[in-house]
Amino acid sequence: MLKSIIENLRRSSRPAAARKIGVVMELNSFDKGGLEKVVLDTAIALNRDRYDVTIVTAGLVGHLGKTARECGLRVVGLTRPNEVAEYEDLLRNFKISIAISHFSDIGYPLFAKYKIPNITFIHNVYAFLSPEQAQAFRENDRYVDCYISVSLNATRFAERKFRISATKIITVPNGLIIPEHEARIKRSSSLSRQKFGLNSQDYVFANVASYNLHKGHYVMANAMEMLLKRRRDVKIVCVGNVVYRPHFEALQKHLTERGLNEHILLPGFFPDVENVHAMSDAFLLPSFIEGWSIAMNEAMFYEKPMILTDTGASSEVIEANDIGMVVPNEYGDVSELTCELLDELAYTPRNYKLAPVLAQAMDEMASNRSEWHERGKGGRRKIYSTLDFAGIVRRYERVIENVIQNAS
Repeated sequence: MLKSIIENLRRSSRPAAARKIGVVMELNSFDKGGLEKVVLDTAIALNRDRYDVTIVTAGLVGHLGKTARECGLRVVGLTRPNEVAEYEDLLRNFKISIAISHFSDIGYPLFAKYKIPNITFIHNVYAFLSPEQAQAFRENDRYVDCYISVSLNATRFAERKFRISATKIITVPNGLIIPEHEARIKRSSSLSRQKFGLNSQDYVFANVASYNLHKGHYVMANAMEMLLKRRRDVKIVCVGNVVYRPHFEALQKHLTERGLNEHILLPGFFPDVENVHAMSDAFLLPSFIEGWSIAMNEAMFYEKPMILTDTGASSEVIEANDIGMVVPNEYGDVSELTCELLDELAYTPRNYKLAPVLAQAMDEMASNRSEWHERGKGGRRKIYSTLDFAGIVRRYERVIENVIQNAS
């Protein structure tokens, strides 16, 4: 199946050129996160007749790294403390012509040394960076020829907070590899609701996100407490991997102490997201920050109505409540968000201004199940019309070619 996906993507790419371009894609780790999935999707989708891709990380090569190798991609795990020397050998041996970095800067000085142009992705609203990290981002601007930002909110934040010139940023949304998910639908098998203690009458929201509390887990808990005063048939299944165990354990304790652990479930990571969506009625992602959520794109493809906070690309895909609801975020304008405020909101349970609004939105969606089921079908149409990754990657390729041309 993976080979057929690659062939489909090859056929949809630009015609092959005479000379292959050596591309290195750098990221911090290659395991299970949304950023890592973007890197995998990009590497698969680039025209193999034109680009020779090497994916490099000094961190963990895990689930998605293994998938990349199964797709025939070259994945290199650098070994500390020799990562810089190994990286330098790699750049020479594979004749790298351009670097594409994803929230990782190990290679930046090497790119400058060997005059390798560097495209850096802005994957998120980077409010979670400390003042020191934000300063490093600004200083690293001298190593970057061009930025690709995934959403208008992420672009605006980078311009205002990091003082990145608007002329260096190109905004391109994250897309979805449609052949992969068409194949997933064909082989999907619905998870049993009984496995989670749910029944057929429950209205189930899927929250597909790492257990990173920036995703708004305590907001969901606060909203659920309010909702339980009206009805008890709404459930949230939070599917994801543990990022920092003490935070995860604190969340578990909070849900148990509030009597919410049977209404907000934390079953862990499920690689087959299509089965999670088949079991659920809707998608819920009340994040404090996002870039352009891949989980959102997947929910759209699987025709789930969505409730999203006003961050990332939510207002770019939901228009006048057509395929879901956008609820206000907790803090106002995204450019005013700081790492201190973000952590305060995410890691300390409280009564959120957003909670009653979120509870009302969940109640409305559950009370109008049939109507929202029909509206959710519009999400897949948007994926096909504007967010097919085969089209998105052609935009990446144009950026790559322009950057190389301008650097020569």
